[in-house]
Amino acid sequence: HHKSILSTLHVHLDHDHCLEVLVVRGRAAAVQKIADTLISTKGVKHGRLTITTTGAEL
Repeated sequence: HHKSILSTLHVHLDHDHCLEVLVVRGRAAAVQKIADTLISTKGVKHGRLTITTTGAEL
């Protein structure tokens, strides 16, 4: 997955909670698989995948 991750943001919300944002590039199915893996990781309380496109192939 490391080659697909372009950027990450890690923010401490309080003593016990963090916010993690990842920017990922790749085919939709591969990105979905990464998101599913992260969201199902023990300790993750909330996760959501938002997908967009450059529009190059529309």
